[in-house]
Amino acid sequence: MLKEEQPKQQDSFIKLFRKAKKNPLFKKPLTFHYFTYCLISAWWSDEPTKFNLGGVEVLIRKGEFATTLKRSAYETGLSIQNVRTAIKALKLTNVLTEDLTRGLTNGGRVLKVCKYSVYQAQKSEANKPPNRPSNRPSNRLRKKVKEESNKKPPYIPPRVNVGKDFKDNHRSKIRNSGLFRQLIKSYLNIEQSDTTLDKRINEKYKSNRTASEAKEELQREGCNQGRTPVGSSPVQERPVIQDADNRNTRREGRVQNKQRKGST
Repeated sequence: MLKEEQPKQQDSFIKLFRKAKKNPLFKKPLTFHYFTYCLISAWWSDEPTKFNLGGVEVLIRKGEFATTLKRSAYETGLSIQNVRTAIKALKLTNVLTEDLTRGLTNGGRVLKVCKYSVYQAQKSEANKPPNRPSNRPSNRLRKKVKEESNKKPPYIPPRVNVGKDFKDNHRSKIRNSGLFRQLIKSYLNIEQSDTTLDKRINEKYKSNRTASEAKEELQREGCNQGRTPVGSSPVQERPVIQDADNRNTRREGRVQNKQRKGST
């Protein structure tokens, strides 16, 4: 039995991602078996350590381990030729590197798993999302904005210029304030002859309101109170004749005079 042993590891497991099934080496069972052996044997800490192999101490860094062909064959159950073939295949695919220049004897060598830090990355490092500020507003902010929009009507700043450009670009698409008044009165079911709201409707037109906005604002201001709806006319009270008895007496006198004239 070989006496050399790797330093004891504190963790009892390694990471093996499921996407390894898509790697062509996965279909080579002997090579993939040796690759998992390399992952288990590699040094896991960021701090280098010393390892004694055949009486020779060698400095081992993260992702490296010192071994021989005979030792690898004993620990994996593979033949020495299978170990050579696996190391060659892993070196050709840039999965493994081999270093024979560290003074080891009796076929000793230092093997390094090229992407060991990627394969065995900590969860906080591998799965940590990038720290990017989110541009989406929070649910509380969206709810607050919705409540404010329901409480207050949209404010539209009035246009100071009331010249030709203003009429051409008016939001109601109506270039004449008279037509605007007629339209608003028809919306509010008010007689066109009623001039009580003309001044207020003109102010809405100068404030660059649309017809629907002017209608809603006037309704909120209570414009229909005391207005005469279209199709109705005010009821005129007829004066009451206080001397009805006198009128009947005069009518009877006229009838009697006609009868007298007819008899003569």
